[in-house]
Amino acid sequence: MGVALHLWGAVEVRGNPGEILFLTFAGGFWLIGAIHLFPWLGLSWEADVVERKNGAACAALSGAMLAVTLVYAGGNLGEGPTHWENFFSAGVGTAGLLVLWLLLELGAKVSVSITEERDLASGVRMGGFLVAIGLILGRAVAGDWVSEEATIRDFVRDGWPALALCALALPVERLARPSRGRPFPAVKAFGLFPAVIYLALASGWLWYLGAWEGMPR
Repeated sequence: MGVALHLWGAVEVRGNPGEILFLTFAGGFWLIGAIHLFPWLGLSWEADVVERKNGAACAALSGAMLAVTLVYAGGNLGEGPTHWENFFSAGVGTAGLLVLWLLLELGAKVSVSITEERDLASGVRMGGFLVAIGLILGRAVAGDWVSEEATIRDFVRDGWPALALCALALPVERLARPSRGRPFPAVKAFGLFPAVIYLALASGWLWYLGAWEGMPR
């Protein structure tokens, strides 16, 4: 977060270490708040990672934390009159991330494969998916502030591929999760490969969009 603010934040932020520290500190609380919402989506850092030593959950939740960080950082990139605009943009992006995660959970029950089956491939695949949509949604909320309406419009215009990626992930999850015939899916084929595909698609979309409005040259 701090590196992104230092390189691409608003002019008054880039030149003020105190502002960078404040927004980074706020981002830490933002991330902690998001982590407390993760159990509602089927994964808990304390229960699944700390207590049960579940590596699959660790992979998925690490991706989730990175995704929230990317979205928060994106919401803080660009010029704006107050910190409210930063938090509004980051809030829109974070809400979108959690909604897409919820849709995938409702449609494919990914948490079952991760928490009950302890399937590492599912955890890696889920982590890659979350980072990919975090990249897309973080980019969608980046840029100079105009208004709340403009932020929502830009979010939909630039962030819709995250929904398409969720639609792609639904059948992938159904096909790649553990089954009677394949109780232990290979991590490389069923975890890393789909994760790389998700990230490649997200990176391609970011390359297509190019620089956000007000990006420092």
